[in-house]
Amino acid sequence: MDVSNSVVGTLNTNSYTDPTANTTDFYNSQSSKIDGVTGEESSHTPDFNKWHGYYEEVSIFGALVDILASWTVGKGFKGQEKEINKIKNIKGWGKDDINSIFENQLRTALICGDSFAEIIKDKAGRITNLKPINPGTIKIIVNDNGILDRYEQYITISGQKKMVNKFEPKQIFHLCWNRLADEIHGKSLAKRAEPIIKQIKQLQEDLGIRFHRIVRPLRLFVANTDDTTTLTEVEAKLNSSYKNCEIIVIPDKTLEEKDGAAIPSAVDAIQYLNNLLRNFVSACNCPEVIIGWSEGTTDASAKIVYLAFQQPTERKQKFMEEQIRLQLGIEINFEFPASLEPVTETAGDMPTNELPKNNPPESDEKKAGKLNNIMKK
Repeated sequence: MDVSNSVVGTLNTNSYTDPTANTTDFYNSQSSKIDGVTGEESSHTPDFNKWHGYYEEVSIFGALVDILASWTVGKGFKGQEKEINKIKNIKGWGKDDINSIFENQLRTALICGDSFAEIIKDKAGRITNLKPINPGTIKIIVNDNGILDRYEQYITISGQKKMVNKFEPKQIFHLCWNRLADEIHGKSLAKRAEPIIKQIKQLQEDLGIRFHRIVRPLRLFVANTDDTTTLTEVEAKLNSSYKNCEIIVIPDKTLEEKDGAAIPSAVDAIQYLNNLLRNFVSACNCPEVIIGWSEGTTDASAKIVYLAFQQPTERKQKFMEEQIRLQLGIEINFEFPASLEPVTETAGDMPTNELPKNNPPESDEKKAGKLNNIMKK
């Protein structure tokens, strides 16, 4: 009960500075080095287990990764018959098909930045299979100039990590997503959104406890005894009565009920959660309407948002097409699920493809004016 024994706690503010300090900067940016050229042989192993944990445990992040991968490669691809024949019989681990393998590779690359698959060929040099590999087992090794030298696969056997395979660069189909500068690996989508993901997960758990307390509120009782055995017996009876929703009869003046912990309104917390979710999908370049909710979104604005989403999706498709061409020697084109461009290319109520063929080309100013009118509508 001695006030002098009280202490003042400290809030973990991470990189934020003391707002009461004599400064105008409340946030200090954190410097971040990249894993680039070091002047000697260097390596990197993706921390797949960590980022995969977010994919498995945070449902919205897992759904978002699946959506981005599905929109990129989910509708399939087109190509010349001789190109498709080269890969149509690929079965991965035995029950895959080439579409599921490409989607798996992109999904994995989005999760941890890198995805790998072993390229298996016959004696004639023809691709016979493409077998996905756990990124957490692969070490990317570059030489002193930062050029890819080889891959090594390590697996834990009897408690010891052992190298079980060594691959030349041409033996591995490697998607290195969102690589920056001279880094020797890709960037995880989860890493960028990690601070928001943690807040979302924590708030969801807190709200779960909060709503659980509505059904089973926290109660406080004061007993007229300090005998441990008696208190334990009373507590057991109260818990049993509470659990089974049954009546309990106790002697007069043996217990006095006190107010339990106050349950604050959840309205502000839910609004805060919605704001976090909006920031999260924005950080991951996936509009809300693509995920499946469109509260407060008009039909016209949804079309503009869809068009904005179309550009990074086509960029992912182009990335996949080029990597397949360069690493597998196969030229294909992924199909976009559905484009809104024909809808926006209008002149009044008439689509531009219905204009007379002898109509002169439109100026950039006129095209800009049409787009402004469409956005106003």
